[in-house]
Amino acid sequence: MHAIEAWPHLNDARMWAFFPKLRPKSLKELRAMYGRWENPLHAEGEVRENWACRDRSGGQLVGTMQATTFPEPAVSYIAYGIFAAYQRQGYAREAISAVLQHLREDLHIRRILAEMAVGNESSFKLVESLGFKRVRKQNIANTELGLDGDEYVYELVI
Repeated sequence: MHAIEAWPHLNDARMWAFFPKLRPKSLKELRAMYGRWENPLHAEGEVRENWACRDRSGGQLVGTMQATTFPEPAVSYIAYGIFAAYQRQGYAREAISAVLQHLREDLHIRRILAEMAVGNESSFKLVESLGFKRVRKQNIANTELGLDGDEYVYELVI
């Protein structure tokens, strides 16, 4: 269900400005990706949680959130994507805040990381406003995913 609802938004090139090669090519490919995400437990104790973000008043899908948690060391990586039509309206701040609360209160995670393309200024300004600190710059060359470029790694210790 979420794939059908998300597809028109994820078929928008603006959503893939920083990672164009990760863009699903079809609804079928998006469904397969979401299907892989349905199993929250992955290799080596990794737990991946995914959420559909909805507007409280109208109920429309506005984006997605993901947290990938590793038990040793106890750390979570967060990622989010707010659909282009809903950006700069506070949805990302609200979604990230809710996930941080969940990680802290329910999973007792105290170290949270976020990685983002160096050109994604609005994202790193947002996480900085939430208390994250930039800890390093790294190259994300990954031939399997077709990625190449630099990204910042941000850390929040709570």
